[in-house]
Amino acid sequence: MDDHALTETAELGAFKRFVYQSYEKGHKIFAHAETSESLGRIAELEALLLKGLPPDKKARILDFGCGDGLLLWVAQKLGYTELAGVDLSEGMLMRARRRGLSAKFENMDGLDYLRSKPDGAYDAIAAFDVFEHLTRPELLTTCREMFRTLSPGGRLLIKVPNGLSPYCGAVLWGDITHERPHTKHSLAGVLTPLGFEDVQASEVAPVPRGLKSAIRSVLWRFVRTGMLIRLAVETGDFHYDALTLNLFVTARKAKS
Repeated sequence: MDDHALTETAELGAFKRFVYQSYEKGHKIFAHAETSESLGRIAELEALLLKGLPPDKKARILDFGCGDGLLLWVAQKLGYTELAGVDLSEGMLMRARRRGLSAKFENMDGLDYLRSKPDGAYDAIAAFDVFEHLTRPELLTTCREMFRTLSPGGRLLIKVPNGLSPYCGAVLWGDITHERPHTKHSLAGVLTPLGFEDVQASEVAPVPRGLKSAIRSVLWRFVRTGMLIRLAVETGDFHYDALTLNLFVTARKAKS
């Protein structure tokens, strides 16, 4: 890498660290008062974790880019006990620690954190709203370290802006540190050569938890049908399995 590229990489890193240090004040989700926790966000996390986490409640779980700790809070409510979180933003970690969780938190760069851990340190790693922040080289390096630090059969859970959604830009460009959206196939192109298998993707759709959310869930099915028809008219293909703004992707480290 030449001097110009090194300088550009360093400047990009410095810019992102600058934004992350004030995430709890400037981000559209986290800037709200903590007392107005989103029930929709909790329901969504619960549904995704029930779908992706190992059944063993003693599974060692890392939340990579844990933010305000809500994912780990939901995991603990589901009965998981071996929890850890890492995040670059001290302000976000202050919120996470105030939840009174049993989780161990570290305020440091996530990649440096993974590099400090031994092979097979975790049975599951969650990376929600993280991969869209990474450049392509960073993504490869991070996924390689995640593979190394997962136990055989360990699970990787990913939530990212969905590149197949016609309205992906609403999520992708809502954060100035975002680099790109992803699809099942774009992520599989990195994960599979590293040794991950069974790469699966599903929609992050409205979760019914009351009358209003139930209505949203039903309406989404109608809207989704219309989107499928529109895509089929253009491409002749009805096989678009994920059209929500965000995409949930899981992969498993091969057991041998």
